[in-house]
Amino acid sequence: MSATTARLLRIRRRNSSPWRELFAEVADRLVAEHGVPSLGNFRDPVKEIFYIVLSARTTDAQYRVTHRNLMRAYPTLAELAKARVTDVRRCITSGGLDGIRARQCVRIARALIERCGPNPARYIRSLDPFAAYKFLADLPGMGPKSAFCVAMYSLGVDVFPVDANVQRIAERMGAIRKGIEHRLAQRRLAAVAPDGRSRELHIAMVVHGRTVCLPVNPKCGACGLVDLCRRGRNATATRGGAARG
Repeated sequence: MSATTARLLRIRRRNSSPWRELFAEVADRLVAEHGVPSLGNFRDPVKEIFYIVLSARTTDAQYRVTHRNLMRAYPTLAELAKARVTDVRRCITSGGLDGIRARQCVRIARALIERCGPNPARYIRSLDPFAAYKFLADLPGMGPKSAFCVAMYSLGVDVFPVDANVQRIAERMGAIRKGIEHRLAQRRLAAVAPDGRSRELHIAMVVHGRTVCLPVNPKCGACGLVDLCRRGRNATATRGGAARG
């Protein structure tokens, strides 16, 4: 399991769960299929914070554009902290939810300046994983998943973020109940993610969710996890029965 994630969330290890080995197999298969491509994330934790904020509930193409627009319009935190929300909103409007995200971006910029001193990125990098997680999760509108993403991508911490793609795949496989509240999904999947492989498993599942295990009309017939997946087995069995009929 991802021991660091479990310790940060204060959950017990599920050493006897069969999902521990199954998710190691998922990592093997999906990395072989998709590799571990760059998703455009940043080593600079401050840039990554805004990248993750803008990525929520939107497409990859949209949030890359909105993040680039935000960084160009406000190249320093001080400028963003002093910006009017309406101006920030116009800057990121193509990504959707622009009113909520604009307020969040301004509030985060102000919080980083107030709490971190002149060099927030250096300050965040100086924190141990537990302090970094608490700091990031406490930023306006962040929460556990966003904090884990920044810790994983920018700080190199072995934590396993559960985004919509990861949760959807895990639900379809049968690892967690369908429609479970996100924070509970994060806790349950952290208990079975293989140690030392959080980053590659997360990225591979994100790519798989965007290309194969789609929200609507998943491509079960082309899925390399179909034999591990409850929904996939049912779908292929149904098609096979229809073909025989």
